[in-house]
Amino acid sequence: MADVRLWSRTDHKYAKIPLTIDTGASVTTISAEILDRLGYEPSKKERAMITTASGVEFVSQYMFDSIKLGEIELFDIEAYALKFPEESFSLGVIGLNVLRRFDIELLFSRSIIRLRQI
Repeated sequence: MADVRLWSRTDHKYAKIPLTIDTGASVTTISAEILDRLGYEPSKKERAMITTASGVEFVSQYMFDSIKLGEIELFDIEAYALKFPEESFSLGVIGLNVLRRFDIELLFSRSIIRLRQI
């Protein structure tokens, strides 16, 4: 898990959202409920079709001017909105569209994931 901070258009401050790092996800996906609460609207009218572990889903597409991952600010980030099941422990996933901007080191024995921006 990693904390991503998105600007809340309703509260005018950053909101911290715990997301799962998912190397199997092409695009970062965030809970539709969270994005709605933060005041975001889809950047495109048409919905995209994606394949998840649960099957095919149709999702709204969003474009963020920036997001913060730790102390690193990333710009022009595409994300999808998906309704996650209530029993889900995550509010979304950080996909390869964000992860490819980093070198990643996994330290399993210490339960640490290190991201170094490239």
